[in-house]
Amino acid sequence: MFRKLLSCVLTATLFIQVAQAKTPVLKFRENGEFKIVQFTDMHICEEKSEYRTSELMKTYGRLSRIINQEKPDLIVLTGDIVTDGNRAKGWERLLDTLNKYQVPFCYMNGNHDPERYSRTEIASFVVSSPYSLNKLNKADELADMEIEVLSSKDSKVASLLYCLDSRDYSTIKHVKGYGWFSSEQVAWLRDCCLKRTKANGGVPVNSMAFFHICLPEYSQAWDNPRKNSKGRAAENECPGALNTGMFAAMVETGSVMGVFVGHDHDNDYVVAENGVALGYGRFSGDDTTYNNLRPGVRIIVLEEGQRAFKSWILEDDGRVVDRMKFADGRID
Repeated sequence: MFRKLLSCVLTATLFIQVAQAKTPVLKFRENGEFKIVQFTDMHICEEKSEYRTSELMKTYGRLSRIINQEKPDLIVLTGDIVTDGNRAKGWERLLDTLNKYQVPFCYMNGNHDPERYSRTEIASFVVSSPYSLNKLNKADELADMEIEVLSSKDSKVASLLYCLDSRDYSTIKHVKGYGWFSSEQVAWLRDCCLKRTKANGGVPVNSMAFFHICLPEYSQAWDNPRKNSKGRAAENECPGALNTGMFAAMVETGSVMGVFVGHDHDNDYVVAENGVALGYGRFSGDDTTYNNLRPGVRIIVLEEGQRAFKSWILEDDGRVVDRMKFADGRID
């Protein structure tokens, strides 16, 4: 029995290592664009009830329809993706679906994903896909990622994507609320950006950041009566309980031009703040949790060599709303 168990463990470990070794290479298209589709807060629930199953099928129908239609270069899944019901079955179905379309993806934990499955269990599912860009850290959880997007002309790094774990809940007894970036994470991002700037002749490399829980600066930017924005806020922002300086690191290094999160289902705005676009995706699930916006996704198109990107919301019925361009620190 022990030998059989050991063999299974070794086989699973080898499978994970092979999957990680075949990391897809991201590259701008010949037209100088790189398209990202953001799915967020899908709240996948594998249950036996007829109603839950019908809602689940709507979610997967949207996933397939949008990938087929948009043909993205990358899919980002910004948390609260598989949250209820039979989670093993949920992860298996999700990965089978993503593998079918052979599009590179990066997954980030939300606050609900690790509530019944551990972070190590989730990580083992995610990195088993040959199309996952995720890697494991020393704790066998999903590592914060710096992902290169190469130039359309050569192998030079033209853009960077930072996919980060914004954690889930406070770990300090007397501090209530959602989790926050650790000082080590802030230092890591700052160090990555500065090293890339130095290697790029002193010019910051244009980059984007993705994670689940919004930064405290979101509400400050949105509440500014003179804000430059696009989209709507139908609920109060729910940032981490402590501010550890992640946004300051982004602004000071000059690399990150846009941040996109999920978590607050009824918000989908993008607002400019200190030269950075702070934005939400669009709730991408169905009636398995609260929601008051029509389900959809956010599309983001990076422009090679420019500190600029285009974005819009693609709703479930095909409608495009809130088309915008961010350039020169402003939304138009």
